[in-house]
Amino acid sequence: MNIGILDILMILFITMGPLKPAIVYVTLTANSDASFKRKVAVRTVLTASIVAILFVVAGEVLLNAFHVSIPALKMAGGLILLIYALEMVIGKESKGDTQAISEPSENIAVYPLALPLTATPQGLVAVTTFAAADPETSDTIMVIILILAIMLFNFFFLLGAHKILKLIGPAALKVVSVVVGLLLAALAIQLMIWGLTDLGVIEPFEAVS
Repeated sequence: MNIGILDILMILFITMGPLKPAIVYVTLTANSDASFKRKVAVRTVLTASIVAILFVVAGEVLLNAFHVSIPALKMAGGLILLIYALEMVIGKESKGDTQAISEPSENIAVYPLALPLTATPQGLVAVTTFAAADPETSDTIMVIILILAIMLFNFFFLLGAHKILKLIGPAALKVVSVVVGLLLAALAIQLMIWGLTDLGVIEPFEAVS
């Protein structure tokens, strides 16, 4: 697969990073004590990590079971990533994303925080694509390490989310969302180009440095 470690890390950070789950986490745990917040953060990251790694390990098996080719998955993954990126740029938000509840339970760590806000559908498609395109053990381990690195960052971000989001402010968050959305859109298009190249629809070309 013609994609580097930094590209993979960027895609994972954008699709499985802490920004969106942190906003919901802050809303849902606004009136909770520190112990509860920490338990939710730990359970969120553990659940999301397990799900993402399962998709990495079983990615090729899933593709074979559903008779899906690598180029098709690249194009499908790129399309999903593009839609997600456009939503980030345009600013579309789910009505349920910031819905507060008076007495949350630890189950909010599984839904909606771990799934679908941290281990997002587009992120799971991405890791499945990476794993299937590079089935060697070393490449699989590398993807898992990157996932764990992102999840570790997510954990510490969630622990300080209440203070961080208060300092950043909604206007700055909007700017960050638009910028990373544009970057993700470009990476999504590139992923689809690689799929078309693998199919022989277009000629391979070198990216401009």
